[in-house]
Amino acid sequence: MLLYKSGLKKCINEPKIKIASPFKFSENTTYGLGGTAIAAYFPRTVYEAKIAFDRLTLNAIPFEILGNGSNVLASDKGISGAVISTKNLRGIIRLDKNRLLCLAGTRTGELLTYCKNNLLGGLEYLYGIPATVGGAAYMNAGVNGAAIGNDIESVRVYDGKSYLLTREKCNFAYRHSTMRDINALILSIIVNVYDSSSDEIEERITYYRQRRSHLPKGKSCGCVFKNPEGTSAGYLIEKAGLKGLRLGGAYVSEQHASFIINEGGSAYDVKSLIDIVKTKVLEKFGILLNEEVVYIGEFNDFDG
Repeated sequence: MLLYKSGLKKCINEPKIKIASPFKFSENTTYGLGGTAIAAYFPRTVYEAKIAFDRLTLNAIPFEILGNGSNVLASDKGISGAVISTKNLRGIIRLDKNRLLCLAGTRTGELLTYCKNNLLGGLEYLYGIPATVGGAAYMNAGVNGAAIGNDIESVRVYDGKSYLLTREKCNFAYRHSTMRDINALILSIIVNVYDSSSDEIEERITYYRQRRSHLPKGKSCGCVFKNPEGTSAGYLIEKAGLKGLRLGGAYVSEQHASFIINEGGSAYDVKSLIDIVKTKVLEKFGILLNEEVVYIGEFNDFDG
């Protein structure tokens, strides 16, 4: 209840939720692409987040929920609705020895810094993932077999009422969770951690830092495609001879073929290149790649 009481008090003292109008996806996504939304709400507390959700819902205004914008591709046309951005909904509370409550907009980097400062281990695999914890839970983000869903105790969501999803009810799977299937706003998560020494934490961070050192630089969403069972999307794309393939201002990375880099292009360029890659891999291997990237706005669907 502490969060709700402090959130209510703050909202009474500062009743106006920060609003940007229009909202530019190109300035709020790691791809640096996309058109505009009519407006965006930037709640700072759980209470403000609920108000924004209710206000848009009651006025029948369609909206998208955006965290760090690191795993999305927004259409060049933008959307006719609004955005709820969780980037200001940040904070960490240590509930007890091995449990942390994190507001949805808390960056994974902030969470790791908190853990390191308090000698708490177990989340080092999040190093370098440019996400909010809400976005990470939504996508079940992770690397090398480690994923945040394994360490989440529960997720609090809001769809007009606030309720708790236990780990079991989140149905975490490879880059998937229940939250992807429901129209709800993630408010916070509770994660499990354990006592660890500074040296042990630094050793694990160094390991994941090295694992990520080969990843391409430039504007991207990270890996565009999920890995099919038994192989990797990057391997299939490379063997299909698609590394370096360029369309307009977008190209398939030479370093990691599951990355598509924006180099002054458009969302149309990126989406068209994604469809070409899917077609070529399907023709060569009979495998239809599925995307990790989440689309916002209107795109023509790939029909296989």
